[in-house]
Amino acid sequence: MNRLLIILLFSFLVSYDSYISFYGSGEKVSKLNPSNISLGWSKLFDSNTYHQIGSLSNSYESDMVRLSMASDFNFNSVNDNVYFSQKLNYFSFLFPIQANKKSLGLSLAPFYRINSNIVESEFSFVGGNEDNPPYAYKTEYDFDGGPSIASIMFSSLGFNRNNLKFSWGLQLNYIFGSLYSYITHNTYDIVYDQDGNMTPSNPDMEYYTTISSYGGYGLEMQFSLKNDKSEFVASFNMVDDININYSFYDDIVPEALELGISPDEEKTYKFSSPFEFNIGYSHHFNKKNALILEYYKYSPYDSNSDFNLFNNADVNKDRFSVGYYKYLFDDKISISSGLYNIDTYNDFLNSNKKGITFGLGIYSVDKLSIDFCLELGQNKIEINDPLSEKYINLYIGLTASDKWFK
Repeated sequence: MNRLLIILLFSFLVSYDSYISFYGSGEKVSKLNPSNISLGWSKLFDSNTYHQIGSLSNSYESDMVRLSMASDFNFNSVNDNVYFSQKLNYFSFLFPIQANKKSLGLSLAPFYRINSNIVESEFSFVGGNEDNPPYAYKTEYDFDGGPSIASIMFSSLGFNRNNLKFSWGLQLNYIFGSLYSYITHNTYDIVYDQDGNMTPSNPDMEYYTTISSYGGYGLEMQFSLKNDKSEFVASFNMVDDININYSFYDDIVPEALELGISPDEEKTYKFSSPFEFNIGYSHHFNKKNALILEYYKYSPYDSNSDFNLFNNADVNKDRFSVGYYKYLFDDKISISSGLYNIDTYNDFLNSNKKGITFGLGIYSVDKLSIDFCLELGQNKIEINDPLSEKYINLYIGLTASDKWFK
């Protein structure tokens, strides 16, 4: 576990997010283990049955203390431009209250994230008049951060009778963190050469910074009913109104914010509650392989435009997933694969994401499991001009376990 904590400290985040991250407060981050993602981004089922870390309603099924983390490596191609990013998905700590009957856990994960830089490639020109000369301008945007979630989780066996088992899980979320937006507006005088060509010169920079600080609470519940062959799982996630403290700084360089300068404008708002719903079914051919089907629905929050990047509203999301996993070599290795279809939309945007996932789990090392997932997909986006994002993502998850109580 000490080695896992050292790895956690060296996680970093750079460069580019999906185009979807420019809507709302950034792109919603799913705190899933690679063993979930390998089943077509399943939130309810997990190919790592060795540690039972990927399902809230089934995490009670262990007598071990479990420390888990996951990270991803992303390669995106947008209009022939290639971007790379790496980030930590989540960190969790689970321990049994009553072996194989009740467990308690803590986790920390990003909620919404954006980390992008946008520079306008062309000058915009404004014509002059008798009182004002013409000028040109360019604008640069830097976005960084977003809210995170700290969670307390409880999982319990409800009953186990006549080969029918009912279990449930409850998760209380605390939402916190800040989104930083830095805008640099560059204006230029227009100078004409001897041939009459127009050239921008003498740049003058103006800085605008906004900081949106988040605070709120959420509740997630999950229920499972299963026997030896089948399992039905349902979950819903509701977030109470999210409080937002909004600060605007006019023509202040970002470095000056560290001096404690007061903002030029401050406001406090509330978002209405987003809502998530999941339902899924798994069929176990035997104890070593299973097929899963799942549907996911996300209804967005309704926010004031001050907090939305480029005044873009948050998005709806519908996902259909199918996945399969199988254990090999005396249950020391698992292989898995999945397919998914995700529709993301609002009044201004429509996107369709299709992908395939491949997973590998290694459980041969005592008290340690390693899960890998490779994802390949394409996101077709319809907005003013159609865009196509192609991506290859690698996910790595580590789980260490030990028996602390006897």
